[in-house]
Amino acid sequence: MLEIKELATGYSGRVMPTRWNFSLGAGECVLLAGANGSGKSTLLKTLAGLLTPISGEILLDGNSVSFPSDSGKVMLVPTRLPKVKGFSVKDFLAAGTMAGRFLGRLSPDEIRAIDEALELLGIADLAARDISGLSDGEFQKACIAAALSRRPEVLLLDEPTAFLDVESRLFVLKTLRSIADSGCTVMFSSHDVVDSLKVATRVISIRPGGLQVVSDSTPESMSEAVKSSLSHHFA
Repeated sequence: MLEIKELATGYSGRVMPTRWNFSLGAGECVLLAGANGSGKSTLLKTLAGLLTPISGEILLDGNSVSFPSDSGKVMLVPTRLPKVKGFSVKDFLAAGTMAGRFLGRLSPDEIRAIDEALELLGIADLAARDISGLSDGEFQKACIAAALSRRPEVLLLDEPTAFLDVESRLFVLKTLRSIADSGCTVMFSSHDVVDSLKVATRVISIRPGGLQVVSDSTPESMSEAVKSSLSHHFA
């Protein structure tokens, strides 16, 4: 379980107004909703160890999360990564697994994890393709597979359906729910709330002004939480 207690986030001298308090359990697929600039990306980067918390606690199974030692347990797929020419899809996943090592090779278990991730994301047939030639949808699946191949306990995704066509968007969302159903904790931000609510088990949203809203698992509660994050549009 990931527990967030009185977490304040920010960067470059700016502290976001929200004080985060929530928990995420294994098997949950949680939608993080909020307007642009509300702090969703900042929260996800902080949970992944890319930004230092201003104050508060991040606990994983009751223990304080320590980065970089816990970085493999909590993985973030950012909104957009560059398609660097010269890497096959499988090389791209392997490079992520080898990150931080100076020497060595992949273990049989790591190779198996990469192959399983490629299969789950439906891109095993693209393993030898150069990532620079992938479509946006294909590359987003490769990015998710790269994170998943490290078998994280918590998978965070920042706008995973941005820039995707309808078919790829629906596939990615269904895959996120499948990943959660396998026991991984999944949290993702998205402005594509209609389709996201179809796979989410709960919603955590940010109201204008920084107030946090945590829904229960009912469709009505989740819809209200999303609506509250967009309340300025209805004022």
